Amino acid sequence: MSPTVLVLLGLASVAAILVLIIRARAHPFIALLLVSVALALVAGIPLGDVVPLLQEGMGKTLGSVALIVTLGAMLGKIVELSGGAEVLARALLRAFGERRAPWALGAASFLFGIPVFVDVATIVLVPIVLAVARRLPGRVNMLTYALPTVMALLTVHVVLPPHPGIVGGAELMGADVGLVLLIGLVPAVLMWLFAQVLSGFLAGRIHSAVPAEGTLAAGTGNDEGAAQDGEGHAGAPGVGLVLTVILVPLLLIMAGTVSALVLPEGSLLRDVLGLVGASPMALLIGVLLAIWSLGLRRGWGAGRVEDVLAAALPATAAVILITGAGGTFGHVLASTGVAGAVSDVLVGTGLPILLLAWLLAAFIRAAQGSATVSTLTTAPLIAPMTVSAGLDAPQIALVAVTIGVGSMALSHVNDSLFWVWSRYFQVPTGAALRSYTVATTATSIVGLGIVALLWPVVALL
Repeated sequence: MSPTVLVLLGLASVAAILVLIIRARAHPFIALLLVSVALALVAGIPLGDVVPLLQEGMGKTLGSVALIVTLGAMLGKIVELSGGAEVLARALLRAFGERRAPWALGAASFLFGIPVFVDVATIVLVPIVLAVARRLPGRVNMLTYALPTVMALLTVHVVLPPHPGIVGGAELMGADVGLVLLIGLVPAVLMWLFAQVLSGFLAGRIHSAVPAEGTLAAGTGNDEGAAQDGEGHAGAPGVGLVLTVILVPLLLIMAGTVSALVLPEGSLLRDVLGLVGASPMALLIGVLLAIWSLGLRRGWGAGRVEDVLAAALPATAAVILITGAGGTFGHVLASTGVAGAVSDVLVGTGLPILLLAWLLAAFIRAAQGSATVSTLTTAPLIAPMTVSAGLDAPQIALVAVTIGVGSMALSHVNDSLFWVWSRYFQVPTGAALRSYTVATTATSIVGLGIVALLWPVVALL
């Protein structure tokens, strides 16, 4: 097929995915899979090769992604049910004081959001945020406390592993997950700081009342109670322990990545750090540490540990399947030559690769609502550009981070998190659009500026 036809097929494929998800209300997994089959057939893949092609794409993506996402979810569930979220929030509130409560909640959310999916983390933190807002006198604005919380959680979700979108995007880009984590920490922290300041600015101009006592959304629990462990016994883990459990896997991953950059091949230390610093192994170590320190050591029995780990699995099923289907779509795009043709057209625009990656991710996020689907759809379209441009590993990792940053922009009423956040905190839809949507878009734009400044730096690595 001619390059023009291949490009048109690529555009039609993305449009079909968006129509199926938005108009037909199809599950993203089904939408991605159906379009992958249709694209393979239209592009001339022999009938007998279609299913093997789909299986190959699914298998390549899920080989590492399923391990990372599942282990990350298990770690997050242990931290959640042990009372770790409340421990972090209350400790930071004590350290910052009530006047700086928004910063305390933002910092706690940033840390707690690293291992926990954003929707789940938002719901878990609702009682704590409401408790803080209700303790303060006067006409308190709910946005002052709710907006920094969700912005911190969302920033971590789109930029840092082990979250499924950025992990799957890195896999499709051929980027090293450890490098993505190491490089992504810089924009993640700076974007969070900007979002904190912006949240205060927006809260000063948009008001949403704090929900009255007794109007807590169903399922959020008791906002005034002490942290409970998973078996209902009072007594929370220490804040230092919770931080250790969260940070150990991240430090192991970064150690493995740095050792590969600075230590010679064949070095025993490099090999050891490479083993324990591989993302699945680092997260497995983190899960085992959490089981012992937050579970068994604090009175959980083996049955309770099994129940907690099993409770983490349902939340991972959908994201793993969507990620695998995204990998299938990307593999079909590459195998049919569509990805290469689209890459040639994008290169021909003359726009920098970072800007193109951000624009595509932002457009797809605005159209269909999911940051994860946005990243997984954008990555295979941008990946051939990194090959043709001869980018090295740190640069490819930064492009993957940029796609994640772009997937944060233009979040509105087709985003499930928009409704989870606004309904639990009872923020009117109009106020949510003027605060949440504006904050996500502005923070994403700032993130684009940050990665652009990092580009010449990572080129030296």
